[in-house]
Amino acid sequence: ENNQIYPYFQPIKPSPSNENDVIIHELLMRIKHEDKIISAYEFIEIAEARGLINKMDLIVIEKAFEQIKKTNYKGLLFINLSPKSLIVGDFINKINDLVKEYEIQKDHIVFEITERETVKNFSLLERFVQNLKAEGYKFAIDDFGSGFSSFHYIKKFPIDYLKIDGDFIININKDEKDKAFVNSISTLAQELNVKTIAEFVENQEIVETLDTLNIDYCQGYHMGRPALEFQSK
Repeated sequence: ENNQIYPYFQPIKPSPSNENDVIIHELLMRIKHEDKIISAYEFIEIAEARGLINKMDLIVIEKAFEQIKKTNYKGLLFINLSPKSLIVGDFINKINDLVKEYEIQKDHIVFEITERETVKNFSLLERFVQNLKAEGYKFAIDDFGSGFSSFHYIKKFPIDYLKIDGDFIININKDEKDKAFVNSISTLAQELNVKTIAEFVENQEIVETLDTLNIDYCQGYHMGRPALEFQSK
């Protein structure tokens, strides 16, 4: 009601040997209360419990689209979708209206759905994703490897990007199992022509290891923190 939901943008940068220099940002939701900026993890459960998350999703998406148009941002925007959005019948229509209003290219929007949250809604999720793809949007699985349906997701869904769960990234230089797991995901993704993004990239040593494993993009505080503005590179 007070319009205190703000879009923040975290950069996702190509690995050193990845010549594809497409600029990517992930859209993050923040609430401003008095002088404090509140991260989504602090309010998301309350918002979902009160049935507000879908409305909040649309507010932050519209504000992000405003920023894209205002700054003439040409890169991709990753948007997290709450599973609650899946049961709102006209959600895609509302997104389409915003895309048209702000003259956004549909193939520059990548919707992310977290693997660990969506297993219960598999048939509904599958239909929802197919509808998104039919409209021309792209699709990503977030936190890949965190659940027990990882390969089922790849088989069933038309995935463009695979975001590898940060739990496998953060200790990749200390744990051979983590490295082997990431290597197997990278190999599989290349076979299926799916781009990979590593989360929780916290230092340059991790970047270099991921580069040797042919991971396409990196995301984490080492690559850039969430901010109110898009980064140019």
